[in-house]
Amino acid sequence: MTLFRSDIATVGSSRRPAAATIPAPVARRQRTRGRGRPPCMLVAVAAVLLLLVGAGFTLLAAVQGGSGGYFSSPAHQFATPTAALKSDEIQVGSTSAHAADPSPDVGELARLRVVVRPSDPNIPLFVGIGPKDDVEAFLRGSSHDEFISAGLSPFRPVFRRVPGTARAESPADQPFWVASSAGAGPRTLNWNKTRGAWSIVVMRLTGEPGVAVHASIGLRFGFLLPSGIVVLAGGGLLLAFALTCRQADPAVASRRPPPIVSTQK
Repeated sequence: MTLFRSDIATVGSSRRPAAATIPAPVARRQRTRGRGRPPCMLVAVAAVLLLLVGAGFTLLAAVQGGSGGYFSSPAHQFATPTAALKSDEIQVGSTSAHAADPSPDVGELARLRVVVRPSDPNIPLFVGIGPKDDVEAFLRGSSHDEFISAGLSPFRPVFRRVPGTARAESPADQPFWVASSAGAGPRTLNWNKTRGAWSIVVMRLTGEPGVAVHASIGLRFGFLLPSGIVVLAGGGLLLAFALTCRQADPAVASRRPPPIVSTQK
């Protein structure tokens, strides 16, 4: 009887299902599946962002090149019966502009070009940029108009009349100008802007009263095209790496159909 019971126990225990074992390669594949996907996805997103930024830089460089190499304002007429027209740095908004130190100042990344055309080409002009304090000291005591603000659509400048003597000293003799252009006919002034407080002056070369000109201002950003090329190249390299990374992803490889093996001879 005891023997019979132990046989039953032995038979019962032999009928219990054994624990399934997963082959080692399959287990490793399951552990590593999906590990490569997040880094590859992040690299791909970064590559797309770099390509978009690079395309934007390149497009702006093309627009700048098509506009004569500068982003320029239209030429506007300015006139004063005094000895000079003066303007400090200008903060430009969507509908208006006013004299202020821009923050951030994108002009510090650009090359400035000022083009001034006199109404009377026979009158020699002087166009100069200098430190604000030095320019104000030079014009102190002389009557001049100082830019305050302007509406942009349509363009309507507002100047403040500073009283003083009718005639100013000759500007060409002053040592503080960081950029200047003097003579008869159209004047073009180019300057690589640096940090600081600056003023621009337009006046007769002799300092006599009466100034009438058409003037425009342009900015050239030399970094646009090189930056666009570098960023596009970086985005292309990252995109190539992301594609290679995805091809090597075990999760992607496991979803590929097995190769078809022909059994025909």
